[in-house]
Amino acid sequence: MAISREELVNVLTVVSFLAHADREVHVAEKKVLIATFKAAGITPEEQELMKANTSLGDMLEHIQSSEAKHALVELMALVAASDGVFEDEERVIIQKIMKRIEVDDDHPYFDDNNLDVSSARANVGKILNSIKDLAS
Repeated sequence: MAISREELVNVLTVVSFLAHADREVHVAEKKVLIATFKAAGITPEEQELMKANTSLGDMLEHIQSSEAKHALVELMALVAASDGVFEDEERVIIQKIMKRIEVDDDHPYFDDNNLDVSSARANVGKILNSIKDLAS
């Protein structure tokens, strides 16, 4: 099922925010972001909108559908797992975002506030294909 383009852009903006949260984007995180933007068909104009949006709260308010929330959690898991280490700062941000969008912390990639890094990394193709499906 497709979500609105605005919702998709907001999901990807939040994911980009997560990748940049520690002020240093790991090479693997950057590759995941590029692959995700490509899968979603993000245009240069949409990239400019993403750069201009600096309020995490505003972005999260525009993510309403369960499909968009699910995509956001999966992409956050993928970005956080991409470098093979689930950093404490990533954990805190993801927990806050999941609480804010009212997604239970019993998501398949998360267990007791911990990320199943190997499971998220093993599902890169599946997650990116789901983004392609949402974007179409």
